[in-house]
This record gives sequence, C-alpha cells and structure tokens, in this order.
Amino acid sequence: MLATILLACGEPTTSALIGGTGGSGSPLALGPIVTYAIAAAILSAGIIVLVAIVALSRRNDPVPAPVPAGATLSPDGYYWWDGAGWRPVR
Repeated sequence: MLATILLACGEPTTSALIGGTGGSGSPLALGPIVTYAIAAAILSAGIIVLVAIVALSRRNDPVPAPVPAGATLSPDGYYWWDGAGWRPVR
C-alpha cells in the first residue's frame, strides 16, 4: 500500500506503509553506539543514586554526651549546662 505523506518541511513524499517492528529505515532508529551510550548513562545514574542513598542512610550522627544526674536543664529542656557551655540533650 502506498500513501502520500506531507513532511514537516512541506514537501510531499510517497512511501510504502507496511506493518512490522520497524527496521533500520525507521526515523527513530539510532546507531548501536548511541544506544549503548544511552543505556550506560541510565545505568550509571542509577548506580550513583543507589550509592548516595546507601551513604546517606549509613551516616553516623554524633552522639551527644549523656546528661549527668543533677545537671541544670534549659527552660525548654533541650540543653543542659556542663559548667562551660550548653550541650544538647539529644
């Protein structure tokens, strides 16, 4: 079956319309090197995201010093006085 198609540049063209999976004549067909480069970029981005998630989840927050018995607490209860400065309770 033949059909006339008007392209974006305005020139008509005639092409055969056949069903299939699209071959090398497809306008969206990329070369194998470009296809592998895109796949490698997507895979690399996924690995970078995975490493970032693992690194952030294993991050060690400093453990504040335990509050000694009888220490003076701030009015809000978030800090205690060590004699030289206020330290966080949590």
